[in-house]
Amino acid sequence: MNRSTNEDEVFKRKVAKEFLLARDRALKEGWSMEEFVARLGITRAAFHKHVTGKAIPSLRVLSKAKRYWGVQLSYGGLGEGFIKVKKKNPGQMEFQFSLPEISPKQIEVKKFSPKGEKAIELLIKIDFSKSA
Repeated sequence: MNRSTNEDEVFKRKVAKEFLLARDRALKEGWSMEEFVARLGITRAAFHKHVTGKAIPSLRVLSKAKRYWGVQLSYGGLGEGFIKVKKKNPGQMEFQFSLPEISPKQIEVKKFSPKGEKAIELLIKIDFSKSA
């Protein structure tokens, strides 16, 4: 039997408040609800459970909430130390699309070359006008 402690309930309220604020910021910035929850790695139903206090998000979800939406939550006695956010390389860009949307016929490798001792440079062209 799962029993919620007072500390759990306080944390759930903080999560609900912060997640709702993050959602509102995302919507104002032009993100759809589907895009917002996808960045968290959860479904709309899971988001609803988090904002209604029916569930506590995993550390993975809290990490993504901090990284993508600026959510600041301490996790019990761990504070914010439970999340180790990797610093992004400003020379790299992250693209979000699902692999089923792309076929090998749409991808063209333009350049593949060494870049220093521990890196390569890969330049690809993806033709999104063709459907997978």
